[in-house]
Amino acid sequence: MSKIGRNEPCPCGSGKKYKKCCMEADKAAWSANQDVVVLPAEPVAVGTVAPLQSGPVAIAEAKAPAKELKLTLPKLRKMVSRELEWEHPSHQQLGLTLIEQMKAEYDKELIAEGLMLWNGYSRMVKPVVKKEGAFCAAIEYLLSEEYGFMLTQGDLALKYEVTAATVARRFKELTAYMEEYEIGETNEMLPSEIVIASLKGDASEKAEELLGRAAQAGSPKSRVQFARTVLELDPDRMEAYAILAEEAQDESEARDLIRSGIEAGRRKLGEDLFQEAKGLFWVIPEARPYVRLCHSYAESCWFGGKTKEAAAMLEHILEIDSDDHTGSRYLLPAVYLYDNRLDEAEERLERFAEDDQAAAYAYDRMVLEFKRHGATARLKMLYRVAQGVNKHVPDYLLGARMLPHSLPDYIGVGDANEAVWYVILHSRLWTSVPELLKWMLKQ
Repeated sequence: MSKIGRNEPCPCGSGKKYKKCCMEADKAAWSANQDVVVLPAEPVAVGTVAPLQSGPVAIAEAKAPAKELKLTLPKLRKMVSRELEWEHPSHQQLGLTLIEQMKAEYDKELIAEGLMLWNGYSRMVKPVVKKEGAFCAAIEYLLSEEYGFMLTQGDLALKYEVTAATVARRFKELTAYMEEYEIGETNEMLPSEIVIASLKGDASEKAEELLGRAAQAGSPKSRVQFARTVLELDPDRMEAYAILAEEAQDESEARDLIRSGIEAGRRKLGEDLFQEAKGLFWVIPEARPYVRLCHSYAESCWFGGKTKEAAAMLEHILEIDSDDHTGSRYLLPAVYLYDNRLDEAEERLERFAEDDQAAAYAYDRMVLEFKRHGATARLKMLYRVAQGVNKHVPDYLLGARMLPHSLPDYIGVGDANEAVWYVILHSRLWTSVPELLKWMLKQ
């Protein structure tokens, strides 16, 4: 069976995904057309539509040329018999049966998706198999629903000699399993070599497609799988390291992954670029992931107490991206202040704050004044100025309002989101000056 995946580009050329473009129209065309002639001499390729004409519509054979098939039936059988782990011999036998039942009508990749769904389900749920046809029909129906093949539960009940009610029940069990274990679409469960084999284009194009799938994946496990597959194709693909870092179990692991991504970026971009395009990295699309990784690493070092590394990386970012599209200039003075590099902090604050009325600069100036001179009249004046820039910061700093668990998606000058952003990112600095917080409580 030659399929068009729900998330693949629509063949009409609109640039949209198939599921958001012509899929429903294709389904409607199938439903409206009852005069379908099946060519008996060849296997029926369910889901392949010939150009609509007046009168009967013939379904042409959709078997791909052998040279285009990346998988073979022997390989699928070997996967079931030797490579996959099974909880019970009956589960393995059902996998072999599924291959035989689907081989005449479906692409090998699609059969592999069904096998991986059954393997995961059977290992987690450990079902008792009384009728193989019930589960085979449910798996085939699930694939039909995903790819828009217009098969009904009744059709599959006849094929597998079970009742439609049984198919519906098993289908419900499969979908419940996918929801419980946060499994997205079935192609997220395929082994990497099968996923790679199913994609078109060169290694770079395949990696780009997989990064897109990772962005839409239904679970962290799937995102990690796609990212690792990208690295099999291109070990220096920076975006894959960023995804793995986002899904890491702890901050230390995430920091190591980001560092690996930065090293990969330097290899991929080449050392010459760091001299030739100094300050202009953001205008080079291929270099933007590097800038983002550097900023993530700086924040990770800052939160992890590695302040010297954080400062060095923030300085590096401002060298390669002079317009600072990641906002590194807002954090660097805080890192200097924390390490008592007061002259450097003052120099940065004067340079950055000249044309930027941000809460970060206003409240960091208070810390600078307190560290140098203590509770002075100037500190009171700076506090009033800071409150004028953003009145919400003291409430979050002093615990009058609860901080959310994550940074806001967007911030506005002087709004509560800016205050949340500032307090979360600068909390390490403020916890180092408890006497200043006590002073603020008295004001």
